[in-house]
Amino acid sequence: MVVAFVLGALAMGLFVRIEKTRATLGRPILLDLDLLKIKSFRYGSIAALVVALGEFGMLFSLPLFLQGGLGLTALHTGVLILALAMGTFLISGGTPQLSARMGGRAVVRLGLALEAIAILGLSFSFSLSVSSAVIAAWLFLYGAGVGLATAQLTSVILADVPVSQSGQASGLQSTFRQLGSSLGVALLGALFFTRLGSTRIQGADIDGLLAAVKTTTLVAAVVIGFGLLATIALPAQRPQSQL
Repeated sequence: MVVAFVLGALAMGLFVRIEKTRATLGRPILLDLDLLKIKSFRYGSIAALVVALGEFGMLFSLPLFLQGGLGLTALHTGVLILALAMGTFLISGGTPQLSARMGGRAVVRLGLALEAIAILGLSFSFSLSVSSAVIAAWLFLYGAGVGLATAQLTSVILADVPVSQSGQASGLQSTFRQLGSSLGVALLGALFFTRLGSTRIQGADIDGLLAAVKTTTLVAAVVIGFGLLATIALPAQRPQSQL
């Protein structure tokens, strides 16, 4: 895995160098790196990457514990995680109105704060006797945070991007999110199995599973907290006046 990260970093550095050289010579380029000079786009994309890292790292480890540690079926696990989707669905309808009153940046911060609190709550609630209702409640709160933060973060990221570059910017911020989700599964997944002390869930020590999921979700909450801190650098947006 280390070799893959190193090769990826070298490839990215080579890509940036080639793009800058072609831009200097006035040749066609694949990506306008000047987009990263736009403050809202730069810091918003960083926040999106970090948040995706924490989110997907948590979502990777949670089903492993629910099935391997608590002995839930795949169907029961899916129903529990449905609480997350319900939270997102129910809150997202009122998000535009909330954004109009508070401003997009404030809504993003509120959403990320709810996500971090929910994952932290999950981490401290996990035990071999934890009820499904407790897990569902924290996942519902987490989903509400996702519903507040995700769409509004995209709007904040693209707010100051010129219309002529909106296609490139949209694709690049999506790439940041996908990179974050991949890193989340890779890094927090590695942390989970390192803490577990085994690469197999079946037959793994139950106490080891509990310790692994607690550690992974705690780190995920901290990572999302860093994403929340990254939004401090976002330029302020005025709430829309109500007619």
